[in-house]
Amino acid sequence: MRLERPDRVPVMCQPSLGFVLRQQPELDPIDVWHNHDGALARGFCEISRRFGFDGVLIPAVGAAPLDERTVQRIDRTNPEGPVVHFRNGDVCVYCRNDLPRYTHATPPEREIGDLDPVAVATRLSYHPPSTHLRMYLANGAEGRVAELKQARALVGPDRSIHGALYSPEDYLIDALGADGAMEALLTDPEKCRALLARFAAAVAGHAREQIAAGVDALNVSAPWAGQSFISPQLYRELIAPAQAVLVAAAKAGGVPSYCHTCGAIGDRLEAIIDVGFDGIECLDPPPLGNVELADAVRRIGGRAFIKGNIDPVHTLLLGNEKLIRADVIRRLEIGMTARGFILSTACAIAPETPAANVALLRELAETHGVY
Repeated sequence: MRLERPDRVPVMCQPSLGFVLRQQPELDPIDVWHNHDGALARGFCEISRRFGFDGVLIPAVGAAPLDERTVQRIDRTNPEGPVVHFRNGDVCVYCRNDLPRYTHATPPEREIGDLDPVAVATRLSYHPPSTHLRMYLANGAEGRVAELKQARALVGPDRSIHGALYSPEDYLIDALGADGAMEALLTDPEKCRALLARFAAAVAGHAREQIAAGVDALNVSAPWAGQSFISPQLYRELIAPAQAVLVAAAKAGGVPSYCHTCGAIGDRLEAIIDVGFDGIECLDPPPLGNVELADAVRRIGGRAFIKGNIDPVHTLLLGNEKLIRADVIRRLEIGMTARGFILSTACAIAPETPAANVALLRELAETHGVY
């Protein structure tokens, strides 16, 4: 991540929550999502250990426990996973092979005119991992970084531990909905700029909490920063300045930061690195995205580390051993020409991916990824 040459190419994939739960059926999805008794940290650390990854990403740091006072009942007969019925009418299915699926009794989206930048809390209180889904953060200082300390105790000093942040635009989309946010960015850019700045300040505060807890790197999840949502111009003018606040917090704390952006980003690789990120993932290849690894290496491989870019669906999930070996070896050969390369799936490991396919990655890095 610091663009220094290691002995071999590191291996570190981001497992989906569904993959973690499918590989460890003894884990309760509610316990993992709320990190009860360290279940979230245990689940992700075990995947890292089992498949020989050189690092472990904690995808959402600081999870608050489930507040039993808000729960009306829990149905554990649903085959998808336990269903929590809340007293306010909301329902959440804690899926065994996916993120929780949350249904609001009252739609949460608001209009841009209803949002006041000054009213945005200065202390981060939740992560927005997906549409209509919030992971609320613990109130106490220890709870807000508990997973990082639990992970360090589980994996020891020799494995890299990565914390996670959600990009400021994710909070704008959480508040307005995807369509509402897209419209607001075009029709009221100055108010969006002010809101993004306030969200960025709150997220940067959580970044500093994670840095103080000893994190080795920070992953900034920005799935809406690709070309399917906003233009390169809007990215540079509105999104990039807010993301730069998080980058500055990471640099001040002496840890690398990298941007996780799914889908098609071939038209903005340089723009993302211009923000100041030390690296980038997912670099989804066709047909999932539009980034070819050789092109990415040529364009940004001397400025930032590249983490990717095995197709997690058509190669790792659906491919046979022969296809996976050929694909991974080719990516190793290309990636090793960059200053910094980490072998990884482009986006997260799909829930139903065969364990044997994932196990091939460390083997191939050790045989074909030696410098």
